[in-house]
Parts: sequence; C-alpha cells; structure tokens
Amino acid sequence: MSDSVYRDWRVVQTVELGAPAAAVWAVVGGFFTIHEWHPDIELTEIGEDQTSIPELRRILTFAGQPKTVEQLVSMDNEDFHYRYKWHKGAWGERIQNYVASIRLLELAGGTRCIMQWSSTFRYTEDALSEFYWNGFHALQKMFPLA
Repeated sequence: MSDSVYRDWRVVQTVELGAPAAAVWAVVGGFFTIHEWHPDIELTEIGEDQTSIPELRRILTFAGQPKTVEQLVSMDNEDFHYRYKWHKGAWGERIQNYVASIRLLELAGGTRCIMQWSSTFRYTEDALSEFYWNGFHALQKMFPLA
C-alpha cells in the first residue's frame, strides 16, 4: 500500500425497508447495539473508562480484525439520526478521518422507510460500501418489502 495514493471519499448508501422508521430505529438506533443487527460485528463493548469521560464510545470487535473504538458525535431519536466517528484503533489509522451517519427517512404511508448510511474518510479505495451493504442485507431480511 505504500505506493497507493490516499484520497478523500464520500460514500452514501441507501436501502428501502418494509417497516415504519420507528420500528427500524428500535433496531438500528442504539449506538451500543450495532452487533445485534450487523453480521460483520461480533461484539460491541462499553469501555471501562466510560463513566469517567463525557463522550460516548463503543468498542467494536470484527472477525479477524483488531478492535476499533468509535465515538458518538450526535444523536437525534426524534429524527432517527445519529453521527459517529473513529476514535482509536488500527482500522482508523489506515482509513483516516472516518465520520459516519445513520439516518432513517419515513416514506409516505408510514409502512416503509429508507435507511441511509453515509461517511467521509481518507483512504486508497472505497473501504465502506461492502460493509454497509452487509448490514443492509441483514436488515432486509428483518424488514422485507411486502
């Protein structure tokens, strides 16, 4: 990778789900529960220092990968939206300046919604689309379109 050129990326992925935004948010809206719906994440932990720092941080365990720590930037449960960023760990030292957002948008009729997962980062290639789609496929099984 030493001869690869880093560049700025913006990835925006969306999926339509067959449930109201509130029902999907009950699954995806928990900052510490991403492992419960995303198949690539084995475990989400809360750090031992969490009670002594003001920021909310999660420690993610991926199969065969070093742990990474992400920090919540903002949470809006009424608007079904949260933002987070990489805080520490080897992954974010390679994929630099990672900031991401999960948002749900209610569709007319209130029986379906769109989930948008977006991010900006600096790396040699798109490092997130496949990961986002792995999560989307799991959610499509939970919330199929009628």
